Amino acid sequence: MRKGWIIAIGAAFALFALAYGASPYVAVRGFVAAAKQGDAEKLRGSVDFPAVRADLKPQLAAAVTTRMERDPAMQGNPLAGLGKILMPSILDRMIDSVVTPEGIAALVRAGKVGHADTESVAPRRVDYGFHYVTLNRFDVTLRRRRAVGDPVNLVFERRGLFAWKLVRIALPQSSLTGPADAAPA
Repeated sequence: MRKGWIIAIGAAFALFALAYGASPYVAVRGFVAAAKQGDAEKLRGSVDFPAVRADLKPQLAAAVTTRMERDPAMQGNPLAGLGKILMPSILDRMIDSVVTPEGIAALVRAGKVGHADTESVAPRRVDYGFHYVTLNRFDVTLRRRRAVGDPVNLVFERRGLFAWKLVRIALPQSSLTGPADAAPA
């Protein structure tokens, strides 16, 4: 009788550990499926929009500042200082309007920052890489097949035992530090 209880407790613990370990894979696959289908309601529940927006603002501000400093046309431009002053408010509004369920869905479908190839007859395939960073952090790498440059990384954070939310979009380093005349990847 006692042996049966030990086996049952061991099986329950193993099942819990399996569900705990597999939860980000299940959550992310559901997130990607919702993005591909354009299911805004499911995406709303899977994304911490204030955290994503707050994280993107300094990334984009640094990228724009770096590009402005490296652009030879901007170095002698008297309006460059005005651009630097206005940049934070412009970026804030831009990020607030782009970081929406529809914008996240377009990013996941396209595998890049910017407009999705909606007009394309054969959209480029996006490869997704999944891996744990820590027990409570899980990264998804989006890379367009045969694309040059760094991938976009989506960072998910554990919320409770089995739930996960997108909390950060790490933009490709090549788009953040690239030359001034290069378009974002």
